[in-house]
Amino acid sequence: MNPSGHLPGLPPSPGPSSAEPFVADLSEGAETGVYLALLELLDEGLLITGDEVVLDANSAACRLLGRDYRDVAGRPLADLFPDGQAFLAARARLLIEGERRGRLDFALPDGGVRALEFNCAPRLRPGIHAIILSAPAVVAEYETGTPVLATPRPTAGGARAFDDAPSMSMYLTSHDPLTGLANRRMLEARFGDCAVRAAGRHGSIAIVRLDLDGFAAVNRSLGESAGDEILRCIARRLAATAGSAALVARERSDSFIVLLPEPAHPGNADQFAETLLRAVAEPLELGGGLQRITASAGLALYPQDGRNLDTLLRNAKSALEQARRLGGNHCSVFHTRLDGPGFDSSHLERGLRHALQADELCLHFQPLVDARSGRTRAGEALLRWRHPELGLLPYRQFMGAVGDPRLLADVGDWVLATACDHATDWPPTHDGECLRLTVNVSVEQLMRGDFAARVATALRTSGLKAERLELDLDEKVLALDSPTLAATLERIAATGVRLSIDDFGRGLSSIPRLRRYPLAALKLDPELVRGVGRSEDSEAIVEAVGALAGTLGLEIYARGVEHRGQQAFLCALDCHLQQGPLFGRPLAAREFADRLLRTQ
Repeated sequence: MNPSGHLPGLPPSPGPSSAEPFVADLSEGAETGVYLALLELLDEGLLITGDEVVLDANSAACRLLGRDYRDVAGRPLADLFPDGQAFLAARARLLIEGERRGRLDFALPDGGVRALEFNCAPRLRPGIHAIILSAPAVVAEYETGTPVLATPRPTAGGARAFDDAPSMSMYLTSHDPLTGLANRRMLEARFGDCAVRAAGRHGSIAIVRLDLDGFAAVNRSLGESAGDEILRCIARRLAATAGSAALVARERSDSFIVLLPEPAHPGNADQFAETLLRAVAEPLELGGGLQRITASAGLALYPQDGRNLDTLLRNAKSALEQARRLGGNHCSVFHTRLDGPGFDSSHLERGLRHALQADELCLHFQPLVDARSGRTRAGEALLRWRHPELGLLPYRQFMGAVGDPRLLADVGDWVLATACDHATDWPPTHDGECLRLTVNVSVEQLMRGDFAARVATALRTSGLKAERLELDLDEKVLALDSPTLAATLERIAATGVRLSIDDFGRGLSSIPRLRRYPLAALKLDPELVRGVGRSEDSEAIVEAVGALAGTLGLEIYARGVEHRGQQAFLCALDCHLQQGPLFGRPLAAREFADRLLRTQ
């Protein structure tokens, strides 16, 4: 709901009559309100305009403009600018010249002016435009003395903007503009000084390379503005935890580097890195809810692991990759064997090709349960690798490092065929219903050769009925506008195989494309499900997706269900098929079949 209590997309009366045909034409269905309700959760301001009138605005836009919703929606666009000349100039830039991004001055109700960044989205339809607004970033200093980049809003520490451009320019030569941390230039200078001192004292330097776990998914789910706020918060935590003797730098995106001069011994460096990880993992408040972010870290020491910064960073990265393979939220110390075969992506790919031939791959299955009765209704196939050195690896610990699309497709086809074989051994339920099998399918599989024929072969060879198979498609499939892909999915669906979208809800942009393919179900992103009971924003998105699924006639599943409160919340939305720790962990194929015999 927008600030006035109206559903976005339905301007208050009186308002421009052009709003009604806009809404109907935009989405061609009852899901319009749901789609726009999701946009209410964005941190950026959103204005939808037509015929030089504001047709709609979300809450963030109203806050940025300092106005009530009724003072924005339905008003001439010109009223939002300081004067007629400013409006004409803005109209020329946005609507005539097609300028995509920049900065504009908007009029405040008290007579003041506020500069806002704008980003124009492509036309929704002829004459209808979406304008995204955000507060410009200004360099500021907090009371702690740590410079950060802050938007012009009150902060607990109190912010003070730089008074002159030269000071700002000098500051930005050595600092990251988003977080205020050191940049690579300052890191190199500080390392040079520390290395000279350490060499003279036969001392050491610890380099910790730290990446946030799953940050890309968080960014897609919450939006870039929220992602930036998370990075700023993590930066402040790292700086406070590392202490004044250490230097914290931001390398790129969600990657940080911490330099600790002269730790007393390597064990101290280990403890230091673990302390950093614990600081990152503390819940943070964002948008009225709590978010928990974890990180992986790699540690390298001067001089034994390298005598220059590039070598140390490379070796710390090798250790970081090992920490990721161990499941994240973990710190690994560099060891020379991490530079050996099997630990970089190219050797990992060779190892995976060998694993396909050497019977090192296996499947585990996780139950999908009817939360009302407790009966298992489906099993999801999950890939595991019995790695000769690293032990049993879940697929997320190695598939992400594979860059060869042919290898990804080969592994995916092996999973499909093997899972179908296993599913034929599952016993029916007490009411005679046969359990469904769900298998994740990669874009690489879908786009390689005749995937529909390979699905048919897997079914024919195993004897599994098509109606028992469900293929989980990555949400990014919705962004592919491919007639070949559409024809492939239509052929598969025509045989009786069900198609679903996995991890749905990470990207709002996929919503209008749900009608593109013959889908049967949506599977909620586990991160959204875990937010139920913790974050009002997550709950609102889950409710909106549930309403959207009902409008489109799609079944909705939930993954990652952890407690009874989430179970009840989801059941109230008619989301009865649920999966997660509450209902059972993934089991080896034989254990899963035995469970079915005992419980079904």
